[in-house]
Amino acid sequence: MRSASGDEFWFDADAMREPWRSPYAAEVAQMRDQLRKVASDLAGQTSVRGRKCLANGHEPSAMAELFADWQLAYLHALRQVHEAAEVLAAEAALMGGGMGATYGHLGAAWGISKQAARKKWRGAVADSSEQPEKIKVERYGGTAEIIYLPDRCAWGWAGHGSDGTHHEAEETYPSWCIAMIVAGDFLRDHVDPWGYAGDAPSALGDPQECWCWDGEA
Repeated sequence: MRSASGDEFWFDADAMREPWRSPYAAEVAQMRDQLRKVASDLAGQTSVRGRKCLANGHEPSAMAELFADWQLAYLHALRQVHEAAEVLAAEAALMGGGMGATYGHLGAAWGISKQAARKKWRGAVADSSEQPEKIKVERYGGTAEIIYLPDRCAWGWAGHGSDGTHHEAEETYPSWCIAMIVAGDFLRDHVDPWGYAGDAPSALGDPQECWCWDGEA
């Protein structure tokens, strides 16, 4: 099937009638446990207590969870998880819409109406009236911009990897979907291995000086 943006994509009409099944309770519970760990790890790296532990040569103590200040850091980390999910959802909506999904499809996947999906992800479904001119992609610590080139009726991109590598695509692409995939591959291939933890304190010092050893709050 040809998408609204003019490209050929594999579009299974039968699968589109029911693209997913509802996850089982055990699957939802497992996902929540994984997200809990993600947020807890982030809180361990960013909280006052967690950073103190890391600076003194050991992983954040489980005792940190007994303090309100750590719970606030954990709550803030959960907020980052929420915002990250919104970014990923917008990317998925944009890719799905560019490959032939309608606002009705997008709304059903997110549990909202077609009208709400159009308002939330305006421009995600490719047509002449709503086609975006620029799309920002953030992955692997780097960023890329997908740009529409009206003089060529095509899409290009420029990216900056987390390792400092900058690249601007020399070729153009007939849709934003393909440009996003290529730009994402570039960001994946140019990752600073220390980029995500660059602000974490070095694991140096005397562990006995840490709050979790002497029992002080």
